[in-house]
Amino acid sequence: MTTNSYKEKLSEATQQYLKLTKQYNQISFLRLAEMLLIIWSVYKLIKAPSVVMGLFCMLTIVVFLLLIVKHKKISALRSIAQTKIRLNEQEITFLEQHTFFTDNGKDFQEENHPYAYDLDILGEHSLYHYLNRTHTFLGKKLLAKRLLSPSSEDIINTQEQIKALTPDLSWRQTFTAYAQQIDDSKDFYIKLRTWAGSTVKLLSKTMQYTLIVLPIFLIISLLIGYGNDNELLKSVGKLLITVNLLLFFSFIGKMTKEKLGFERTYTMLYAFKECIAQVEARFPEKNKQASAKIAQLSRLLDDLDNVSNILVSIPLNLFSFYHVHRYQQLLQWKAQYANCIEEWLESVGETEVLCSFANFSYNNPEFVYPTLNNDYEIAFEAVGHPLIPSEHRITNDITLGEHAFVLLTGSNMSGKSTFLRTLGVNMLLTLVGLPVCARKANVHPLRLLVSMRLADSLNDGKSYFFAEINRIQQIMETLEDERCFVLLDEVLRGTNSEDKQYGTIKIIERLLSLQALGVLATHDIEVCKLTEQYPHQLQNKCFESDITNGELTFDYKLREGVCQNKNATFLMKKLGIIR
Repeated sequence: MTTNSYKEKLSEATQQYLKLTKQYNQISFLRLAEMLLIIWSVYKLIKAPSVVMGLFCMLTIVVFLLLIVKHKKISALRSIAQTKIRLNEQEITFLEQHTFFTDNGKDFQEENHPYAYDLDILGEHSLYHYLNRTHTFLGKKLLAKRLLSPSSEDIINTQEQIKALTPDLSWRQTFTAYAQQIDDSKDFYIKLRTWAGSTVKLLSKTMQYTLIVLPIFLIISLLIGYGNDNELLKSVGKLLITVNLLLFFSFIGKMTKEKLGFERTYTMLYAFKECIAQVEARFPEKNKQASAKIAQLSRLLDDLDNVSNILVSIPLNLFSFYHVHRYQQLLQWKAQYANCIEEWLESVGETEVLCSFANFSYNNPEFVYPTLNNDYEIAFEAVGHPLIPSEHRITNDITLGEHAFVLLTGSNMSGKSTFLRTLGVNMLLTLVGLPVCARKANVHPLRLLVSMRLADSLNDGKSYFFAEINRIQQIMETLEDERCFVLLDEVLRGTNSEDKQYGTIKIIERLLSLQALGVLATHDIEVCKLTEQYPHQLQNKCFESDITNGELTFDYKLREGVCQNKNATFLMKKLGIIR
């Protein structure tokens, strides 16, 4: 069972987290001890300068820096383990309690989109909300793009990628855990692009030589001066100490600016590098250089981050200008690779989307990948809405081919709208490359056009009726260029019965002339008589309600023919509205 897999992974991640926490605490103690040793050695060096004590002081600083690097790496790994714990807890809750825990994609909503609002593709408890396991800004954006603008040309390739990723839960969770260490805000993305696009001014050759020569002169003057008790060289050494410190301080502002201005820079870039490395390992066709270059950037920025530690940075830069040299290397990296950053970010985002899709497939092993055809046939066997829990889901069969269009009737609350959304969402899953909620599916991937749920716009001064007319016009214009899959729910609601009936009939006839496939739901029984006029193109289907022991019941099963039962009068009498 899927939840058992997540529970096993949860146990593994918990054990790993406890192990890394123990190591983290041990190195914290060693760092403290090493810092005290640095303070003691500096004190001794100042009180009684000697070559031996100077070398010992430098050694303690090097050991301290190595401990910092090790500490940060363990901290990052511990954060990954902690994230894996959360990921598995969330998936268990999602499967057992149907609780959504990710971003719902409402920020990507598009006005007048041909199906997104009608089918609940974005927003709370939407398809996006159900699918989404992305964390980076680009990952979220690319997932929305896949759902809003699917390409039928990519279906087979996407299916194969999802099939390959689905069983590899460990890889997907490791990648996702690293992705979640990257700042997920749009601001981070904008800042990174701004930093990458800013002007790079490398240090002059003269300055680069100066940064090499001054520390050498300082070390020589101090060693010879104090070794031979040469007052002139001692004075030169003291002067060079002042010059070196002033020169170092003049670079601090520039170095701070190049640290991207972000907190957790090391953690984010380490995670980014690991994400890229995971992508390169999983997809050999990707650029193998990217992770190494990101690792280099991570080290450079991490080194610059240490410049704020005065006890370490002052002696280190006094005798080597270490951080200034790293700053120069950062500028060189930026000049050479900054223009690749967005491409690398997008690679991570695309992989996040594939992991989201594979997660959907993994969580729904009973779903099937549709067989694709080019015969303008759409057939679903036992199709249901993927967002309805399986214990409450009612499935139905439907075939559109020779009979290209279905006229769907049914009493109120009988399931017409849910069935239309079921067809629409499963068609979208097909277009995206995902498995569908059905026992079997054979689909010609057609563009999806829907008119089900429209709203008045007070700001634009447009009524519901006008909005619906505009949508129907858009549908017809699109059909002029290509055959599409069309779903219409009770069209022309804002006009009188006679006008509505006539208009609905004309819309159906236009849809048939444009060779559309799809379903139109209606309450108008007279409209259904069109099947007599177009017996080879139209078919009648219905949902029925029953009154059993004075109670209204629904089975939500699709039946042949036209709906015979009405429940509005029964409900109003039952509620005492009418007598």
